[in-house]
Amino acid sequence: MSQIKGNGFIITEENGCYTMSWMTGGLQEREVTYPVSKELVDKALRSEQDAYEVELFLETGEWVTKESKEIAMQSYFRSTPTRILVNPSSVERLFSNQEFEELLHKAISSELNPTELDAIGTVDNHLELLLADPVGWQEEIEAVHLKILQEKMNNYFYFLESKQYVERYGDKFDKKVIHITFQYSPSDNGLAFLAAVQKVLQNSDMSLKVELPDDDIFSDKENISEDSNHPNQDQEKLSKERYLQIKKEYKMRLVLVIVLFVLLSILSIVLIVNSNRFIPLGATAMATVVPFNQFFLVPLWQEKKAIEEVHPEWKALSTSVVKVPSDESDKKIFPFIASVLALFFTFSMLYRPVKENPKIPTIEEIKNIPKIDSNYIPKSKKSSNSEPTSTTTTSDLNETSSTEESTPSQTSSKESQNYPYHISGMELRGSLIKHLKISMRNGRMNKI
Repeated sequence: MSQIKGNGFIITEENGCYTMSWMTGGLQEREVTYPVSKELVDKALRSEQDAYEVELFLETGEWVTKESKEIAMQSYFRSTPTRILVNPSSVERLFSNQEFEELLHKAISSELNPTELDAIGTVDNHLELLLADPVGWQEEIEAVHLKILQEKMNNYFYFLESKQYVERYGDKFDKKVIHITFQYSPSDNGLAFLAAVQKVLQNSDMSLKVELPDDDIFSDKENISEDSNHPNQDQEKLSKERYLQIKKEYKMRLVLVIVLFVLLSILSIVLIVNSNRFIPLGATAMATVVPFNQFFLVPLWQEKKAIEEVHPEWKALSTSVVKVPSDESDKKIFPFIASVLALFFTFSMLYRPVKENPKIPTIEEIKNIPKIDSNYIPKSKKSSNSEPTSTTTTSDLNETSSTEESTPSQTSSKESQNYPYHISGMELRGSLIKHLKISMRNGRMNKI
């Protein structure tokens, strides 16, 4: 046997036979069951309107015509007002405002049961009353829903104030709690109503605990309305401020780590280019840069990541106006300075610049060097006719000497004129040689 639950009805299948069951409305609500074919089962599962037509057909044996459809629907919702809560906006047009409100009151009352306690018990030396609310909060039913919910809560308060619980549970309780669970999230007006109830119960021994569909639970010390003070607001504010401080400090430390790695890269490249040892510099980096990253950056990153997993919306928050505490900010300064000094000191101990080799001239430069003529013999000027052609031995000697003296000087002069290069000190050397020869000549003459 298998069952298919529809919107307000149940279809049961057993050995290929189908039955359709639902609750009838009226003063004496009861469950009715009819055999149904497979074709009607498929039709009932298509939509709410189709299910309604199948139910009417099973009850009356007649299909709803287009002319009688509206009247039949009115009759149906009058008999089963709880079906109005499924889609109240589509049913509202079928009735007048007064009749529609009366039907809503019947439907919600049958769901909430305002005159009854849903459950009662003791929890941690507290007396706890459970109130279950399965009704939605559509705009069409909100007002009636609040009215009936208030009626039921007043009955809960009267039950506690009259101490109807004493006979069964006694009266030694630290607190009396009304625990409300909602199947659907309350509207803004519903939350405002709950906040007002909390405010009223502040000076009593009763409290309110509200459980929403998303598993959020608000105790009596917490406020559901936006205008009241939430006990966790300050804590959340502090957490957000702490997160922003962590985020900003993380960014600052990340920049310092990047600077250290860039500096290490530059110094290593300089050592490698100059054929110096660079492994000791790497060892220094392992002792300074790596610990700086591990102990000053990674913990902040992990803490920041953990907070962002809980509050992903905080990632977009700006840190421009956030101030990091000085004690937290100073933690990174001295290790950073020590790391920089250690890197530069190690670099200075290892760096040895490469010696530059003299430039080797190219073949073209060698070809362009001027050549020196080794066979060149400078010519001396002929002596004037002031002296006779035939002279004594002494005059010949003097002339010879004079010729020898003039020849080097003339040669030197001509060489200096013809040779484009000038050698410093050659003039001084020629003068010394001249004086030496004069001295030697005078000595010979005296000897003769």
